[in-house]
Amino acid sequence: MAEPSPQPRSFLHRFSAYGDLTLKFQAWGARVCPPYLEPLYIAFYSSVLFLIAAPVRNALMANLEALFPERGWLQRFQDAYRVVWNFSFTVADATRARHGENIIDWELDGIEHLEAISDSGAILLTAHMGNYDVAAPLFAQKLSRPFNAVRAPERHAETQAWMEEQLATQGNDHYHIRYNKNDRLLGLELAQSIGRGEVVAIQGDRVMFDVALFPLDIQPSERSDDTYRFRLPKGPFVLAQVTGAPIHPVFILRTGWRRYRIKALPAFHCKAQARDREAGVEIAARHWVDDVLLPVVREHWTQWFVFESAFEKTEA
Repeated sequence: MAEPSPQPRSFLHRFSAYGDLTLKFQAWGARVCPPYLEPLYIAFYSSVLFLIAAPVRNALMANLEALFPERGWLQRFQDAYRVVWNFSFTVADATRARHGENIIDWELDGIEHLEAISDSGAILLTAHMGNYDVAAPLFAQKLSRPFNAVRAPERHAETQAWMEEQLATQGNDHYHIRYNKNDRLLGLELAQSIGRGEVVAIQGDRVMFDVALFPLDIQPSERSDDTYRFRLPKGPFVLAQVTGAPIHPVFILRTGWRRYRIKALPAFHCKAQARDREAGVEIAARHWVDDVLLPVVREHWTQWFVFESAFEKTEA
């Protein structure tokens, strides 16, 4: 029996937090707004988005509660707005950069870790922080070798089509954007890219759509013993295990008005333990979450742009 065709969405979904018309309005405003008025425009845009996008607001507050349980509801509400505020600034910066404006100042923390990237291929593992779309072409230029940036597809077809059109202006012979569109061949293609000495950049802090996941029980707060289930993509660790490529943690952090810092940390590997591949994945994934990701997120929580509930509280 054939599966029923999906019901058409209402036109109003294009005005949601993930809708193409919402993003187009933001992009238009970022292009035409004079620099001295940009903070006012972003304050307006952020406030409207924060108030109408209840699922995003609630998810941010839930994530903040897991990270900082000592904070009250009102403070979490204000903190969630700060995350949206920062996100709006990064989107505006990305829009201007895609249209050829050289407006961003960069600083680098941990250059010795980036210089350690070998010519035999590497994986850059990062998070939804700062300005991934602007930093990736910069990495491709600085590393002087083919660079593959993996992105999750957008939730709506209209948004995906518009985003592909926007990001196509950044593509060149050394910089390729690859979408994880439930394509089982993507892993093979990325492994082949690493085998050719190329770099693959993947975000490793949330799971979306139909991708392999690896759940970990963690304690996201330093002030509470509450345990949460955290789901992260399994693909980056399997890719590192199969290819033998080192994993280089890299974070992009907004430090001020059109200023960003690239924070690079020591590389690590994902190796099978006594021929037990799953054990190797778990060791690498736990190191990534406990020793790398969570410390950075706790310090720079205003820039962790995960707009879904990242933590599921486990029963005592």
